[in-house]
Amino acid sequence: MANVKPVLMHSTYFNLGANNTPDVAEAYMAEAREYLSSSKGMVSFWIGQKAADMTRPENDLAYDIAMHQVFRDEDAFNLYNGSDPRHDQFVADVNRWAPSTTRRVMDGNLTNLIIGGNVSTAQAIGPDRNFPQSVFHSLYFSLTDKSPDNIEKFTGICVQYLSRHPGIELFATGGLTDIKRDVSVRNFDVAVNIIYDSKKAYDGYLQSQEHHDFFPASAGMIDKTYIFDSYLKYQSKVYSLSR
Repeated sequence: MANVKPVLMHSTYFNLGANNTPDVAEAYMAEAREYLSSSKGMVSFWIGQKAADMTRPENDLAYDIAMHQVFRDEDAFNLYNGSDPRHDQFVADVNRWAPSTTRRVMDGNLTNLIIGGNVSTAQAIGPDRNFPQSVFHSLYFSLTDKSPDNIEKFTGICVQYLSRHPGIELFATGGLTDIKRDVSVRNFDVAVNIIYDSKKAYDGYLQSQEHHDFFPASAGMIDKTYIFDSYLKYQSKVYSLSR
């Protein structure tokens, strides 16, 4: 088992810059769905837009589109990133009609993947005649003590206090990978990614006793926290790591 390569969570945050209009953002996501949502060894794919109404001080708002992909291992990611013609086509197309786009990438090795089953309360149809969108809540923690033992301890605290709330469709944790690309952001030690079935479920999580208890349980362990919240537009819902 020691030689088993870890599963990889690959998260990309796109800033469309001057090109950020509703039409361009929709076209960008459609292009990503067409060319980036499947590749040999890719397990799951999600894409959505920044939740602009979530403006807590710790939220990072310097992006427009969030894309998350799970790969069976780093080899599968390298195949997608280095020699997949569909990935190359996406890059060529978006560079042509959204040339000012920049991106930041967060790569984590998955150590816990918990599939939902926690049913949230029924949701009403909104004024736009749509049901509430799922929320992809991503947290990246930089720890004061970066030792492997402390990272494992902190990850356990995240699982204990943050993974069991109503409305959670998926909960994933992992540590920083060794991937070092020009777009890689490496200022974290533990990544936590949670999908809620609605904004209402996300708000319930924020107000829950378990969420409040997370802070005294992790007191003194966190140096900085970086948060990215997005509303999902598309999700593959393929969560099997054996794919």
